[in-house]
Amino acid sequence: MKQRILTICLLNTLVLLQVLGQTVPEGLVEAMGQGNASAMSEYFHQSLEMSILDEDYECSKNQATRIMQSFFKKHEAREFKVSFEGTKEQSKYAIGTLSTADGTFRVNLFFINKEGKRLIYYLSIEKESQYELIPGP
Repeated sequence: MKQRILTICLLNTLVLLQVLGQTVPEGLVEAMGQGNASAMSEYFHQSLEMSILDEDYECSKNQATRIMQSFFKKHEAREFKVSFEGTKEQSKYAIGTLSTADGTFRVNLFFINKEGKRLIYYLSIEKESQYELIPGP
């Protein structure tokens, strides 16, 4: 019985450590996968930089929301998956893949911790290449 309780406690601790160490909030993953710009905006810093399909923006949270609404109107979201998370100096970052009705996009997210929340201060979305690089001779 003691061993079973110890095993349960260890598993709970591992799950908690994984959740606390997660860079991308689960709500953001869901919002991006659903193409929900309003829900995404909860994770936007008051001012942020964006690069969407080679268009660069320095914008407010409200402007960023409208930009993402426009993006999702043109590219209906199907799923968002995080493929890599990391830390660089004071910020955390993540790379993911956004699958849409008309293709796949690479998404880069940079976060800052502000008042106990992880907020996006830089977001880029670029079309993934349809062609794989073939190694040379």
